[in-house]
Amino acid sequence: MGMCLDLEGCGFENRANARFCAYCGIPLRGSLLQGRYEVLDLIGKNRSTVTLHALDKSDGSSVTIRALIPREVNAQERENFLQDAELAVSLSAGVKDPGSIRVTDYGRDGPIVFLVKSAYSSAEQQQRSSLPQTVARVEGSLLRSPQPQLSDSDDEAAATQLRIMIPSLSVDARVSRSQRNMAESARRDWLAEGNLAYEREDYEEALRAYEEAATQDVVSVEAWSGKAATLLCLGRVEEALLAYDHAISLYPKDPELWTARANVLHELCRFDEEMYCYDQALAHDPDYVYAWSGRGMALAEQNKPEEALLAFDRALVIDPKQCVVWQAMGDTLYSLHRYEEALIAIDRALDLDHSRASLWDTRGNILRRLGQPEEALALHERALQLETQNATLWFDKGNDLRELRRYAEALADYDQAVALDPTLAGAWYNRGNVLAALHMYEDALASYDQALTYDDGLTSAWYNKGSLLHELQRHEEALVAFDRSLAGDVHYIPAWNNKGLSLFALGRMDEALAALDQATSFAPEEPDAWYNKAVVLEKLGRKQEAISCQEWARSLEQRAKDTSSSQ
Repeated sequence: MGMCLDLEGCGFENRANARFCAYCGIPLRGSLLQGRYEVLDLIGKNRSTVTLHALDKSDGSSVTIRALIPREVNAQERENFLQDAELAVSLSAGVKDPGSIRVTDYGRDGPIVFLVKSAYSSAEQQQRSSLPQTVARVEGSLLRSPQPQLSDSDDEAAATQLRIMIPSLSVDARVSRSQRNMAESARRDWLAEGNLAYEREDYEEALRAYEEAATQDVVSVEAWSGKAATLLCLGRVEEALLAYDHAISLYPKDPELWTARANVLHELCRFDEEMYCYDQALAHDPDYVYAWSGRGMALAEQNKPEEALLAFDRALVIDPKQCVVWQAMGDTLYSLHRYEEALIAIDRALDLDHSRASLWDTRGNILRRLGQPEEALALHERALQLETQNATLWFDKGNDLRELRRYAEALADYDQAVALDPTLAGAWYNRGNVLAALHMYEDALASYDQALTYDDGLTSAWYNKGSLLHELQRHEEALVAFDRSLAGDVHYIPAWNNKGLSLFALGRMDEALAALDQATSFAPEEPDAWYNKAVVLEKLGRKQEAISCQEWARSLEQRAKDTSSSQ
């Protein structure tokens, strides 16, 4: 006796002669339950139950004991367990097949309630085999041989004997059928089969096993939660939600169930309900790390990065070895352009797991943002060694090369990225930028068009397309592209400026002036827009206004030079 058998979940060191763990309440090694069953070892543990290997001192046979963990259940759950155990003992009395598992006993001892399972012994089977086997009784009819030979004129008799209609069964017959079915189910641990099938990703088989387990034990939280998780993997999201609802109705204080339900609601885009589930999980266990991390990730996706960081902080205070949380924190800090802090978070994640390509990728992106594209390139190459078929990694490596002005190599990497994922709009867009830098304008336009096929809200792609069309003197087409860019961002200053230039080239001076007015209004410190506006005003014969704009533009340039030299 002494240390609790549940070394991972409890591990409490008890006094030498204790029978039950003082912390979780399960029996200790060597203790006798009801003076008969000697506990030898812990076989397994679920959320609220433990399975123990024991010795039946009355006959020296090996038995299995399933007991509720006192700390995890309430009085009503204990009573329900005993009622189910009583029924199982009754049904097991009819089980007499060799090797079958039966529930042979149940009871209460100290803080626990338990049932006892054992295999039908060979001695019992030998005793049974000595009984007469010449007569089999079904529904009161005697069959004098196992396979009765029926004559052609016995059709009606055959139908009466072989097609047993369930509504016509007597009460005794229904009990007999139920006993046979329950006995058959009792031979298999459906919950364990479901868990194994789930682990090997055989979800159809897992679902069947969990449904059998739930039928066998209608109050099994493990069966219902396993069924829910499997349904989610099968894409049957609404059904998964119903299964989690049932599991929670059985055990409403479980933070794991609330967090799992939140994940399902996230899939359904029911974000308010998702956040409610995290709140419920944390109300039952304020230190449940997965609720904090899930809450943080949900907040980040809802564009609430500061709140997300607070949730990640709380999760990491509870468990600083959560690699995924460090990564999520790094990604969130990166989105806020807090690159130095993001780098610290990603490095902590890499300390915990350096085999994740996504971590090396993010670290590389941070270094590029910090003006270190050579170092970033080395990291993206390392990431690609881990995942050679990842389109995003090729895209990010191409970005490093573009930053280094190694355009031909960058183009090859962008080509690899879109070959792996033709829908990657960012890769098509940057591919267009590289082609434009190589003065391959028509090819660049085609690449921008591909980007906009997959993301027609990509404002910068519309702007760059318009700028190229302007260079090619296709001004009407350029105006369409600039207008699409401004539809996405009305404050896009370069688009207003270049729209003004295209209108000027078309001789539409008043419209050109209006566009440049927008540019100088939104960006009064931008000298180029003022110079362009001066040109248009002069063309319109408004020379004094043109001179004023030129002087203002020169003053802005001088101010910028003075500021630069003083730094």
